Amino acid sequence: MTPTVPSRKKASLVSQKGLAAVEMALALVVLAPLLLLLVEGAKVLGEYSSILAASREAARMVLRENGDTSGAASLAQSLTEGLDGPSPEVEVTVDESAKTVTVKVDYEYQPFATSHTEGESVFESLDMFSGWDGKLHASTTMPLP
Repeated sequence: MTPTVPSRKKASLVSQKGLAAVEMALALVVLAPLLLLLVEGAKVLGEYSSILAASREAARMVLRENGDTSGAASLAQSLTEGLDGPSPEVEVTVDESAKTVTVKVDYEYQPFATSHTEGESVFESLDMFSGWDGKLHASTTMPLP
């Protein structure tokens, strides 16, 4: 029978028991904010797409009605009912000299990651959004027949 000598391999495995947990904690410090930024960016793009589609449909309605703007604002607001927060402001203008119709939709974006009370802007405390007023603006201009 030969005596066994403790190897260095077993000693090194024992000293690395919590290494995976430490690495995961360090990785989450970087990955969690990136994930939140990705979710917030996707939400902004989705809501902008919704208000842009609403402005296009309202402009198309004015075209179909030969310049009658009576129901365009209500159509745009009904198409954006599923958005968070207050309903968007809709402005419909017809330029007779240029023979165009312009539909502007302004929506106050409600962020996913932070919450705020009524009247308080969440973007004042975020340095990366300091130049943005927190509103999404979509505008569509189409020629009248």
